Amino acid sequence: MSQSFDVPDAQTPILFSHTPREDLIAALENALGREANDEERHLWMSMLPDRRALTLKRIEVVKDWVDRPGEMTAAEAAGLAKVKVSRWYEIVGAWKAAKSITALGTFANRPGRRGPRLDGEIVNRIQAVLVPTVAERLAADSGTKVGTIVTALQNHPDLEGLALPHVNTLRTMVERELLRVRGEQQAGKRPGLDVVACDLLRRDGTHHLMFAVVDRTARYILGFSVGHIDDSLSAYARAARDALRRIEGPDGGALPWADLTERVDVIVGEDEDAWAPVFQAHAAHPIVGKFDPVVSDGRYGRYFKLVAGSTIGNLRIVPMKTDGSGKVSADARVYTDAEAIEAIEIDVARHNSEVRAASTTTGAPRPAPATIEILRFIADATDLQARG
Repeated sequence: MSQSFDVPDAQTPILFSHTPREDLIAALENALGREANDEERHLWMSMLPDRRALTLKRIEVVKDWVDRPGEMTAAEAAGLAKVKVSRWYEIVGAWKAAKSITALGTFANRPGRRGPRLDGEIVNRIQAVLVPTVAERLAADSGTKVGTIVTALQNHPDLEGLALPHVNTLRTMVERELLRVRGEQQAGKRPGLDVVACDLLRRDGTHHLMFAVVDRTARYILGFSVGHIDDSLSAYARAARDALRRIEGPDGGALPWADLTERVDVIVGEDEDAWAPVFQAHAAHPIVGKFDPVVSDGRYGRYFKLVAGSTIGNLRIVPMKTDGSGKVSADARVYTDAEAIEAIEIDVARHNSEVRAASTTTGAPRPAPATIEILRFIADATDLQARG
């Protein structure tokens, strides 16, 4: 029968006379799946109980990440490991290079930090070459390997004669730049809430208004609704619920999701006061780094124009008519809300399909937890207004 060993948590006073060294080492080796080397034994015995518990957790998570790719997003893994996403990638890289607890960052040393500090001028010169080199290689081949780019840096004429850092350091620099570039085109990183008039008419002769969760980095329309400019809160809540429905559907996993949501900006309608308790609630318990209103003149349609120009699919958008001005002929064809939603749905699907077909960006198989959480927060915004 196999024997398991428990590592005391941070709340439990520990007396080493009551906890045999062999039991502690066995707990580590059971997690590693092999014998610990002398360095690992020394580090392990030097750790406080809470650091040992964290080490065991990170071993579990990083082994799952490596052995079962796609089962977790980076954001989920980083949350379990109690680190930022960027730090998680460092840990994974260090673990792949040497499957040792020294890679996990639970002691003093961090991966890639053992050597002397790099000369700032050399780093700047490498970075000046790195950015265009990565962009050029990705343009030629979206699947370019890290090693190929490292070799290009080592042979670059602008870096000739420099004492370049170790190849592992160059690999880390390349990996970070690749993550940055690819992240700028992933879904869920910086969505915005926007409203714009579209070329479908209401019974009163004004244009229907399309409210949407617009993905500014990947250029997708994540969800939409129709509504009125003096009740943007309710309209955006419906759009967020639509986005959640789509994400949970068969198409949600086809998008290249980012590992985190940095910010969400809200193009507020003519109901700014209604939003006050919503922004206050988020400020009290933040979900993303920034969740801010945009109330400047000329704001309507800003994100739509960014991701789609003047049309969504074949549907023309008219930002200047969003405020209800410029009524048109009363004998033109009109659409009920339900009919407008049905018509817009076709063109949103067309737009998203065209964007997806043109994209070579890769990402996580599903949104980061914060992405879902902020969408749910917006979807419930009308409840916050009622309580406020």
